[in-house]
Amino acid sequence: MKYHIGLIGCGGIAGTWLQAVAQHADCRIALAYDLSPQAATQRAAEAGGRAVGEVDEILGSDEINLILVATPTPSHPELVVRAARAGKHVLCEKPMALNLKECRRMAAACARAGVKLAVGHSLRFWGAFLTCRRLVAEGAIGTPVSGSIDRMGAARLRRAAEVQTDNHWRSQTRNTGGAVLEGFIHEMDFTRAVFGEVAAVDCQIAGDQEYAGLLSPQIIQALVRFESGALVTLRTGGTVALPSMGYWLAGTEGALRFTSWGGPVEHYRHDFPEKKLVECDTTSAYYLELCDLIRAIEEGGEPENSPLNGEKNIGLGLAMYRAFETGKRVSFEKGLPQRLPAGYQNTRW
Repeated sequence: MKYHIGLIGCGGIAGTWLQAVAQHADCRIALAYDLSPQAATQRAAEAGGRAVGEVDEILGSDEINLILVATPTPSHPELVVRAARAGKHVLCEKPMALNLKECRRMAAACARAGVKLAVGHSLRFWGAFLTCRRLVAEGAIGTPVSGSIDRMGAARLRRAAEVQTDNHWRSQTRNTGGAVLEGFIHEMDFTRAVFGEVAAVDCQIAGDQEYAGLLSPQIIQALVRFESGALVTLRTGGTVALPSMGYWLAGTEGALRFTSWGGPVEHYRHDFPEKKLVECDTTSAYYLELCDLIRAIEEGGEPENSPLNGEKNIGLGLAMYRAFETGKRVSFEKGLPQRLPAGYQNTRW
């Protein structure tokens, strides 16, 4: 057993990681910590490991050589920095951080310590997304030139006169950075993996408006121009009672489309008599993500979900909010937004 993992954060996503780690012959979760001792004890028992009462017990353990950070977003930077100083490789759940300054601090700490850091953008390894990436790389649609990435959740009915209260950390924008960073960052990561470096972004946000006593759900829509010249629409938010997802990528020779993360992917080409259905791999995306980090540790180089990739995803998300806030297009250079303060953070939308 090469990798003895220290799990920090034992909430819902930890259960998924337990399953992924269990699939890898060289990995085991040895220690677990959570602010809730009960949660830590439960996850440790499920993994066949041991619960501890302090983070320092994990960071100071000679047994642990990889840290899995599965805590709320505001705690990511400090935990990653501390893990790096302790000489541990790190897999940190998305989003990486809430602003670019913290992303860079995390990356610098890991670089100084000579440890690897992967950010948990699992969707790029998931069924239909992974299949689309492979097909695009193989030239199945020629050069990608446009796309539409649409992830809308089912929103609850909200009455303007009702006071909405929710104490969960995700209910506070200051903790999540907003819906774009908290959830849709997965789709942005996939989009960047297909289309390359961002050149500019425009964005509009609507919602929370009163209509006959009811409040409209939030919707966020961005138009992203890539350095290649490709143009992609990104849309997320809520629709009352109707969850919907739809993804399509168009190229110079054909197109790809799917509505389920697990596939199948519809493949269209100018020389096909009809569309083809491409079945998708069902291997756990989290397992593949773990394998990718271990490959980087053992063979050198960076994982796909590198610190720089994580920073660029945060940069795109923050640029969308900034574009709406200022009413001006945000330009990018080398995949990062220009004239965006490193400490800029979305706390409103």
